[in-house]
Amino acid sequence: MKINTFDLNLLVVFRALFEERNVTKASKKVGITQPAMSNALNRLRYLVNDELFIRGPKGMRPTPRAIELSVPIHSSLTNIELSLNSINSNSSKIQKLFRISISDDVAPLILPNIVKEMEKISPNFSLCARSAQGLEAIKLLDKNEIDFSVGRFESVPNRFGVKVLFDEEYVCIMNKRHPLSKEKKLSMEQYLSSNHLRVAPMDAPTSPIDRALDQLSIERKISVRVDLITMSPFILNSSEIILTLPSKTAKRIAKDNDFNVVELPIELEKRQTKIIWHKELTNHPAYDWIKDRIFI
Repeated sequence: MKINTFDLNLLVVFRALFEERNVTKASKKVGITQPAMSNALNRLRYLVNDELFIRGPKGMRPTPRAIELSVPIHSSLTNIELSLNSINSNSSKIQKLFRISISDDVAPLILPNIVKEMEKISPNFSLCARSAQGLEAIKLLDKNEIDFSVGRFESVPNRFGVKVLFDEEYVCIMNKRHPLSKEKKLSMEQYLSSNHLRVAPMDAPTSPIDRALDQLSIERKISVRVDLITMSPFILNSSEIILTLPSKTAKRIAKDNDFNVVELPIELEKRQTKIIWHKELTNHPAYDWIKDRIFI
C-alpha cells in the first residue's frame, strides 16, 4: 500500500477508536459525525483486511491486529503533532499531555518535583498520573495508555528504555511503642521473631529480603500483606508489626507518623527506582527533553 493513496485521516480515526472503544465517543473526539466515523472504520477494515474492533458488552474490543497496529500509529501521530507544535516555537509554547504511571510508595518522592519542574518549563505541559506498578505498568505502556512509568522495577523487557533515578538501602520501621524501636540495628533473632507486614501487589514476585533469607534457609513470619503503602501506617500504629522497605519511603513514613527507623540484620542489594518508556512510542526529541529535565 502506497502512502500517497492512503487517507492519513484514517489513522486519527483509528487512534480515537482505540482510545475510546466507542464509536460515538470517538466521533466526538475527532470532530466528525457518528455515520462518518462508522464509514471510516469500514474503510480501515477493508484496507487492512481485519475487523480491527469487535462490538462487545463493554464497548469495542480491539483485535490482535488492531493492538499490533496501535504502537506504530500512535508513535507516528504523536511525532507529527510534536513536530508541528515545535515549528517556529520553543518548549514553553508546546502544548502536550504527558501520561505516567507511578507506584504509590514512590509517588510522594517524585510527583512534587515533577509538577514543580513542569510549571517552570512550560505552563502548557500537563500531567496525568495513575497508580500502577510492575506488570500492570508494563501492560499500560504496551497499550499506549501511558508515556512513562516510574517504579522499583526488578527487570525490564528490552523493548523499553530505562533510566535509574536513585538507589536506596532497605531498613525497618515500627511504631515507637514497639519493644525493638530503640535498637539501632536488629539482630537476626530479633528480626525473625517479629511479625512482619509486606506491601506489594498480590502477583508480585518474592521480595529481596525473603530471597536473601531463603538463601540462608530461614524465613520471616509475614502476618499481614497489603497492596498499598498508604495502608501501612494504620497497621503499624496499632500493632507490634514491623515493615521492611526502601529507606527514602521508610524515612518519609516515619517522619509523617512518628515511627522509628531501624537497620536490618542483613545487607541487601540496593533498590533502584527507575523510569521506563516504550522505545517505539517515545522516540521524539521532546520526550528526551522531558526525561532529561524532569526525571533527574
